Amino acid sequence: MGYCGATCMDSANNSPSRRDFLRQTSLIAGGLFLGAARLSAIPLLSSGTTAKALPQRILGKTRAQVSTLSLDIAPCGLSTAVSTRQIADIVNAALDQGVNFIDSARTSGKAEEGIGMALGRRRRETFLSTKVWADTPADAERSLAASLRSLKTDYVDLLCFHNLGTRNFQEATGPDGVFTWLLKQKQAGKTRFAGISGHNLSERFPAYIRTNQIDVIMMVLNFVDRHIYAFEEKILPLAQEHNLGVVAMKVFGGVRGGLGAHIGQKPVPQMPDDYLELAVRYVLNLPGVAAANIGVYDAPQLRKNIAMVENFKPLTPREQNLLDLAGRKLASQWRPHFGPIISYPPFMECRENNAVFTV
Repeated sequence: MGYCGATCMDSANNSPSRRDFLRQTSLIAGGLFLGAARLSAIPLLSSGTTAKALPQRILGKTRAQVSTLSLDIAPCGLSTAVSTRQIADIVNAALDQGVNFIDSARTSGKAEEGIGMALGRRRRETFLSTKVWADTPADAERSLAASLRSLKTDYVDLLCFHNLGTRNFQEATGPDGVFTWLLKQKQAGKTRFAGISGHNLSERFPAYIRTNQIDVIMMVLNFVDRHIYAFEEKILPLAQEHNLGVVAMKVFGGVRGGLGAHIGQKPVPQMPDDYLELAVRYVLNLPGVAAANIGVYDAPQLRKNIAMVENFKPLTPREQNLLDLAGRKLASQWRPHFGPIISYPPFMECRENNAVFTV
């Protein structure tokens, strides 16, 4: 079932959702400003915080300056062939080379332990994000507590409600919902910014964006999955309209063979090697995108990724046409590899201020 952020009418449920949610969140905010005030005193990152300059962009309404490369530690965090110490070395090398945006998740094996080992006094150099993949506030609380322990910090800069496409909007935004819990963490000072992230079912995202409660969105953006999941057409314009910080995930289409391919040998990107640099240029060419979140397995791969963002230049019309043709061809081979494209029914009628629209 699709959900929207307005008053949604279908055969199963005629109750208003967005209006009730906004009323609830206004109550949440009361009395919880102490932690938020503590985090608001932390200066936003600037180009002078890292040992070497990399291209930086403003992350939407957060106003934070982040490197156009966001370091995803999942490939080495999930691998049995990479130690926690090696992960820490990769993180330090990335910071030394100008990366200031590090992304993690509790589900990424030992990634967070390696990040925590590396940061120490370098924590203030880093825009640090993690995610909660949970169905209940209790599970989300346990996940965040474990992440903070592993990362050796008492707050993250960005906390995302992950795998959003599988979530029921009305449940998630109810008094006992995970999205409501997420906003409480922002006010309590455990995160500076709140975000949403996911790989598929883009129809579920507008409802959360229209709450006007989130700061950042992380979504699948690449020139192949554009023809499968279409986040570029369906979600990116709305994200810009709400001035969200936009982070491109799965820039190379994820790992060939799925999550299990992280274990043991070096994982191979779904994207053919000849297209990797063009894939980076594609996402950094998209309007509103602040950073490309790219997974890394070892130091040589890190250096290649850094070189690609350092050498970024806009796509030419000829290159755009090339990627459109190549993307359509590859999409027919990849198919919906991150899960279903739409839920059933594919859309529903929504009403807000007597206006009718569909998602």
